[in-house]
Amino acid sequence: MKKNLLDISVRMAPLVVLLFLSSYWSYREWERMDPANTGLFVSLLMIVVLSLLSLGYIWFDYRKETRENRALVSVLDSIEHLVDNEERIHTQQREAAYKYIADLFSLLVEKGKKIREEAEAKSQFLSTMSHEIRTPLNGILGFTKLLKEMDTTEDQEEFISLIENSSNNLIAIVNDVLDLSKMNAEKMEIESIPFNLFETIDLTVASFAQMADQKDIEFGVLVDPTLSPYMIGDPTKLSQILTNLIGNAIKFTDAYGKINLFVEGVSSDKDHTGLKFSVSDNGIGLSEAQQKTIFEAYGQATAGTSRKYGGTGLGLTISRKMVQLMGGELEVKSKENEGTTFFFTLPLEKNKDHEPSVYIDFSDLSVGLALPVKSINRQLDTNLQTYIEHLGATFSFYYYEDLFESETPVSLPDIMIFDHHYARLPGELEQCAALECKSVLLTNGSLRARVNPQQHHFTDVVLTPVSLAKTIRILTNASEHKKEKILTSDTVEDTEQYQGIHALVADDNQINCKLIKIILENLGLEVTVVNDGKEAVAMSTKNVYDIIFMDIEMPVMDGVEACKQIIQHETEHHLKHVPIIALTANTSSGEKEKYMSKGMDDYAVKPLDIEALKMIISEHCNS
Repeated sequence: MKKNLLDISVRMAPLVVLLFLSSYWSYREWERMDPANTGLFVSLLMIVVLSLLSLGYIWFDYRKETRENRALVSVLDSIEHLVDNEERIHTQQREAAYKYIADLFSLLVEKGKKIREEAEAKSQFLSTMSHEIRTPLNGILGFTKLLKEMDTTEDQEEFISLIENSSNNLIAIVNDVLDLSKMNAEKMEIESIPFNLFETIDLTVASFAQMADQKDIEFGVLVDPTLSPYMIGDPTKLSQILTNLIGNAIKFTDAYGKINLFVEGVSSDKDHTGLKFSVSDNGIGLSEAQQKTIFEAYGQATAGTSRKYGGTGLGLTISRKMVQLMGGELEVKSKENEGTTFFFTLPLEKNKDHEPSVYIDFSDLSVGLALPVKSINRQLDTNLQTYIEHLGATFSFYYYEDLFESETPVSLPDIMIFDHHYARLPGELEQCAALECKSVLLTNGSLRARVNPQQHHFTDVVLTPVSLAKTIRILTNASEHKKEKILTSDTVEDTEQYQGIHALVADDNQINCKLIKIILENLGLEVTVVNDGKEAVAMSTKNVYDIIFMDIEMPVMDGVEACKQIIQHETEHHLKHVPIIALTANTSSGEKEKYMSKGMDDYAVKPLDIEALKMIISEHCNS
């Protein structure tokens, strides 16, 4: 009772104080001014009425809570009384009371079970819908990528890009809805696995380079090169968070704008490193009111924003939940029409199984960056300077007037770097490549086609944004250190060929069958296609395959049952196991583990990613 009185007193005290102070102030003002002035009197009256209404609501809410608490206490007291006085109560009455209590608890259990079943059904429905939507999208995206590699007209290229962008947008919407459902059902799980921080960020950033190029946005990435790349955490969730933030930055930044991703260490101890991630842009920005609701589901700044820029309005909600599950907090700083910065800090565990990174010493190299005029001041150039100087090389700025217009010879560095952004006019690339030192061109996907190796003799041509790995590549390729060349995730490799590998593909969707057949044959594999699990079992028992790609949901016999029968046949006949790869559009948490527990060896998600397929084939076929 004392606790309840204290609780309501704490709630009501501020309002009572406010009522008396405002009433006293209004009365004094009314006396000081003309008493006939009804405006101040009306204000006083409204303050009193609103305060009394607020007090009344608090009292009503308190009485409601009290009644509920009393009802609960009464039930508990009755049960205790029944137990303590069991012998004195008539058997018939006691049995009736016990039955009544048992019925109440059964009803509560049934309600809880029904709620769980409804949540499970909702989750299953969303999972099934995801699979059904992703299956045709797999075909659309896959064949679109194949079309892009063919000779097409400019109009056809534009149409193909529109199809690809629309399909990617649809997949993003499906992913957002699924992630939100997992979040609401509290099924979102965080992995804790070893990963390479630099590679994760480089791969995430690479997927946005073309989007930034299309709007001619300066896209810079600076990951503190002194950090160890070897961490333990959830690289998939980290990539998804950065994907949402960078995607939003590009979406809400106008053409010729600027976007920067920064990753820096803010704390470190024996076992953990605190990393701060921030994504900044100079786009449309947010008002203070919009910043308060931006992380709410469907909480895009305005309805007009959603119509103009698209999206579900779920990305930031999901990202914030993921950051919280990983031990951080997603925050925002912004000013309208000036830009926005989203940032968060994560405590990531150090991976002590890896030795610290050791890079080649480039201290004997001098590197220059050529710019048209001295007034240029870009974060991109600061990033490049940071990476180069971390690797030990000397860095300097050079300007076109000294390089191409001065009559006095200029002392050139070992390597001169040019930015294609400043060399778009006819003859400028030839002029840059003609300097009497090794020259490197930084370009983007849109401008890359203008570089003619027969005409423009650059030592190396590198796609932006520049990373530490790409900087190592620049210095290595343009120096005498080629024999010590470091292999990195950014090294551009020719398409791998897997000659002599025979693959069996089981999928009931004819379009998907045709797509994966073309992809695998382009990689050099021999491919046999069947349309259900029963055919897959029959073919695998008659022929020898090096790898089997098995769709999960098929008629006649599904992929899991087919996998079980194939493994059973191998065991009975003492045959070498053929790797079986699950093909599914289901991206729910734990799917990979579920299928691998059924005997499958790996997992590929539709829409199929060619690089992921190549990694799977390399791992399981020792190619």
